[in-house]
Amino acid sequence: MTSPSEGRFRVLAGLAWEMRAVPASTLLVFPYYAEPVLFVPCRDGHNEPVLAVVRDGRWRLVWRAHVLDDAPLMHAARLIAAEAAA
Repeated sequence: MTSPSEGRFRVLAGLAWEMRAVPASTLLVFPYYAEPVLFVPCRDGHNEPVLAVVRDGRWRLVWRAHVLDDAPLMHAARLIAAEAAA
């Protein structure tokens, strides 16, 4: 059994790995007293967060207020990278 923080980190690290293959840059932040967040640099110069949350017993990704399924991560990576570049 993994903790929610560990599960969240695994999902976000997996997404970061898939975005690297797109290719797109990411920044995974895991503060000591907070939950991990993946940031994606966008064309306008801002870094936008991608969150991992549990919904209906499954991990989901939240990007720009949209809930994305985490499987397969490559689909989410491509969508996020395309929107970040727009």
